[in-house]
Amino acid sequence: MAQVQVVLLKDVPGLGQEGELVRVKLGYFRNFLLPKKLVALPGSAPAREILSKLKEKKTEKSKKVEVKREKKVVQEKKQQVMKEKKAKLLSKKVKKVV
Repeated sequence: MAQVQVVLLKDVPGLGQEGELVRVKLGYFRNFLLPKKLVALPGSAPAREILSKLKEKKTEKSKKVEVKREKKVVQEKKQQVMKEKKAKLLSKKVKKVV
């Protein structure tokens, strides 16, 4: 049977998630997926649009992860500085006592 390769425009249970490239039978494509606008042919405008949106989401997500990572590093550095200051204060107090 003939198959066609398509890009999923929406999540389709049992087939894949939005943006995936999958192979389906021609009848399934023509009679079910295409009329419900669940798929598009690779290279078509809707497929390119979905793929560009997914790229934007990935870039946005990676930026958020990077910001969280940077905040964590800054917080760890602050904690390290505070520990060092406390250690210095304690050593000064011990020297005064001795």
